[in-house]
Amino acid sequence: MNPATIIELAVGVYLVVVALLFGSFINLAADRLPRGESLVHPRSHCRSCGRQLDLLDLVPVGGYLLRRGRCASCGAAIGVSSLAVEAACGVVMLVPLLRLGLGGGFLLGSALVLAVGVVAVGRALGQRRPGEL
Repeated sequence: MNPATIIELAVGVYLVVVALLFGSFINLAADRLPRGESLVHPRSHCRSCGRQLDLLDLVPVGGYLLRRGRCASCGAAIGVSSLAVEAACGVVMLVPLLRLGLGGGFLLGSALVLAVGVVAVGRALGQRRPGEL
């Protein structure tokens, strides 16, 4: 493998990881905005028991799989939609990168990640009760 290929592969992996992180943020926004909560405070926590999430819990896709979709403290189920949004963001970045290379793949992948965010947050806001934000 030549150095340019290694660099392109490393950048591609980095971009997919960033897309997964954006998926995690999209989940946060879709969860908090309909309830009128801040995107910054308080720290991420279990809505059932209030336990602050640790680093393992916050790893996109991996945290969900390692915890088997449940809170580590109280065992409350975490909706599969969290996993789906994070995974979708990773996939919609990965596929264009593989098909179009870094340049075009990054542009299309970024647009698709944004689209996933708009849809996920839009659906969450659409499910709020009248009079809420």
